[in-house]
Amino acid sequence: MQGLISDVPLIGVLELIHVSRKTGVLDVDAEIPYTLAFVNGEVVEGGILDWLGLDAIYSGPLVPEQGQFTFSVRDVTGAPIQHYQKLSADWARFSDEWERVCEVIGSPSRVLVGDHPGFEEARSVRAVARTTDEPLFEVAQRAAEAVAAGKLHTEDRFAWFGLRIRRGDDTANHPIAQQLDGDRNLGDIVGAGNNISAVRAFLLDEIRAGRRFAGSGWVLRDLVWEQRYLEGGAEDLDHEAEDFDIL
Repeated sequence: MQGLISDVPLIGVLELIHVSRKTGVLDVDAEIPYTLAFVNGEVVEGGILDWLGLDAIYSGPLVPEQGQFTFSVRDVTGAPIQHYQKLSADWARFSDEWERVCEVIGSPSRVLVGDHPGFEEARSVRAVARTTDEPLFEVAQRAAEAVAAGKLHTEDRFAWFGLRIRRGDDTANHPIAQQLDGDRNLGDIVGAGNNISAVRAFLLDEIRAGRRFAGSGWVLRDLVWEQRYLEGGAEDLDHEAEDFDIL
């Protein structure tokens, strides 16, 4: 089963897989690509690239406007991560609420600081959620409320600043790529005077072109949010050169 999202609404595809109790994998190729694995019509795994789990699923758009999908019957095993009816209802709610949160903070990668639990030292929502083992959205929602109340302040730093990559032959002439030596991270590149929007666009293009590294899924998700709410709109990555600490 495959088709264009513009012709067949994705929510209808999910319902069909569920009610027909199919087992297999749904690949969605959209602005935010994601994969869902089903066993007897229930979701047992899913996420954005290498970012898996409910946090990842709920951060993606339930009803993307454009793209295509493919459902392949495969041998999949596992227990439901959430019963389908609850998962679909929560996903619809989170899709809307994430947008409202990111209108305030930009993305969960945005570094925040202030007199608020977890953010006394400048940190991102992702870093705090990782430390406290809380659902990402809960931390993000509290942070957005604190920013709106003036208790937290945003900084022009992001969790993906810690990424170190090497330039590849296919991007060697790109002005950002020419500065990638595997020693400096992307925060250093921005600090050297490069426009943060240009660095963000370069990294997003690299991921969409197929570059992969640990964390590429959540980085992609956050970059798209940041372009929307903060801007109004090579060889393979060298894993030995990565130094990707979440701020």
